[in-house]
Amino acid sequence: MKSATSEPSEKKGHICPPSNAKHPMDRWESLFVYGFICRFTNLRGKVDGFNSPMDFEEALLSPEANPVMTQILSRFVLNLRPGTRNLSSDVISSTVASLLQEYFKTPEHTVFWDDALGVNVDPFPTMDGGFFAADWDLKLKILRQMVELQLCHSQEIKAVIDRAWGVIHNKHKKIEVTALPPPAGDPHSQERLQLVPVGQDKDRKRYWIIDDSPRVYMSTNPWKITATFQTIASTRDEYIAIVEKVKAGAPSESKPGARRSKLETAHLALLKALEDRIEIIDNELARIQRAQRKVQQRALLIASAELRETRTRRRTTRPDYAYMNNPPDEDDGDDYAYQSQEQEDDDYDDQMDLDDAENTTNSRRGAAAGTRRSTRASATNGSSRGAQDPWSDWRGERRSTRLGAPGDVELDGPPPKRAKTDDSAVSGNSGDASGGPGKAGSGLKIKINGAAAMKPTETAVEAVAGKKKSKFWYYAVEPVAGVPAPNAYPPPSDGVHLPLSDKPLRDEMSDESHGNNRRYPSTTPSASASATASNADELYEKSIGGSLSPTSSMDES
Repeated sequence: MKSATSEPSEKKGHICPPSNAKHPMDRWESLFVYGFICRFTNLRGKVDGFNSPMDFEEALLSPEANPVMTQILSRFVLNLRPGTRNLSSDVISSTVASLLQEYFKTPEHTVFWDDALGVNVDPFPTMDGGFFAADWDLKLKILRQMVELQLCHSQEIKAVIDRAWGVIHNKHKKIEVTALPPPAGDPHSQERLQLVPVGQDKDRKRYWIIDDSPRVYMSTNPWKITATFQTIASTRDEYIAIVEKVKAGAPSESKPGARRSKLETAHLALLKALEDRIEIIDNELARIQRAQRKVQQRALLIASAELRETRTRRRTTRPDYAYMNNPPDEDDGDDYAYQSQEQEDDDYDDQMDLDDAENTTNSRRGAAAGTRRSTRASATNGSSRGAQDPWSDWRGERRSTRLGAPGDVELDGPPPKRAKTDDSAVSGNSGDASGGPGKAGSGLKIKINGAAAMKPTETAVEAVAGKKKSKFWYYAVEPVAGVPAPNAYPPPSDGVHLPLSDKPLRDEMSDESHGNNRRYPSTTPSASASATASNADELYEKSIGGSLSPTSSMDES
């Protein structure tokens, strides 16, 4: 008899043949990773330059640190290890390596499981330059493994899946409100989270679409070892060509009452689904173009900002100004002449000296047409003045005429004259012999219009014995019949001032000489004036009450 005992044969699972793809777009892992990003993260459209599967593949092929790939790795790390801080592009590679080492130590089979050793082999020690410098095939395997770990261990991802499928943990515990599955239109609904083919043609080829871009994947029968996966469309033109090809292979119209097979029905449904997406693809391409233009404009602004000078302060060169007294013509007056700081300071001092001594003669300083008023502006002018005038270096110190100083350097001269305005003309200098015509010695102006106008029967008198005298008003006296008015002014007229020719009256009203720089008459009448008007004082005081001059209360004050 033959022995019934036999060694049990070890069963081996299904082994997929290695892929011979030359580009990430022909690997199913690319569809798997990109599909997870679109369904469980908001990176697409939020990260600059990440809008389609083509952008993901471009970042995967980059041998340098890519912003898109850096953001993808950062999001995966945060899902597996919340609170991680080392997420910058220069340290993200070591962060991913340390994260995967924790899961490689467990008996869970990963992509890097070695059947001979019975452990997970860490690929990072063999990498030269970190994650970004590795081959795109190895980087794609790492991304696939991180996606699988998130689906199994990330609490946030698992909560989204459980809610979409209506899974409730710990049913024995009382829960106030049971979370209902989201509706079909919700991004986290069961219909939106599933990754299923859009359709199948009559040859049993499946068509996969992951987003609104024109990218279309095609796979053969997945139950066969010889199954293939490839990309058949990446642009709009290629997509339209695929639609026309499917339309050409569509079954012909069946006879009335005839029943179509499942393959024919699936082929017609695939054709309709592909045709309905043409408008959606156009809108998505327009959105991607707008996003790309914004990125380009931002890059141009950054580049122009580096070239543009950002200094807002003025340069160290101080501005210099040319002070031209009387330029001969317009062109000569606009010419610019450079001067040093020391020379400008001297010019400023000289200008202040000229303003303080306004009444002194300026002929010696020679302000000729087109020349500066500075004593050091010209070497020729300065040397000639220094040779002729020993007082040319005087800077405002006190000089006495007893020491030989000329009169134009004295600081004790007459004060500057006041402006000849209407108000000041009323209170002008009685001793100013150079006044214009029509100016009275007291500077009072008689009005014939308004409330203060004089009556035809009144006479203007500057001072009355026993009354207060002021430079701001005069007295209007109506004479008594038969008595002449002493020192009366002529009848007023509009715009006519007190006469200048009445010199004895001016001398009697002033108790000091006019040559002693007195601008205003004395407020006390002289003795001669009082004696002359003593006989008629009482008569004039009786007629003051009827005049239009200021009231007696003002006089008493």
